[in-house]
Amino acid sequence: MTSDYDSLAQDFLTGLIPEERTKLYNDLLALEEVHKLNQHSSYYTFKNLKRAVHRHSERRKRTFRYMNSFNNELIIHQIHEQHFFKNKYCMHVYFNSQECTYLFIDCLLSVLKAPTSRPMRNFQEISI
Repeated sequence: MTSDYDSLAQDFLTGLIPEERTKLYNDLLALEEVHKLNQHSSYYTFKNLKRAVHRHSERRKRTFRYMNSFNNELIIHQIHEQHFFKNKYCMHVYFNSQECTYLFIDCLLSVLKAPTSRPMRNFQEISI
């Protein structure tokens, strides 16, 4: 599964222009920070009683949408869920309308963080 995500991440990033890659990298770093803080936490609140009456409510906090030159689409939703009085955070990741796990974001980040190797100039010795 991870190797599938690695190849998908590579393919997706090759179709992005450098400005979009930079924007994606910054957005993913922000998402990673929020995810680390909230992935295993939930809390109870009695402030929003109107919403608590409903069994389940879901509000999108932020949505990120990227499309590369090959028409591959990446959509990431940050969602705040409320079940009665219990609140929690979750993230939904879709690549070409297929749901992926957070591992896909990790793969994208690892590829973006890896240094890009530029072709080295070849020097030839010239004898005089």
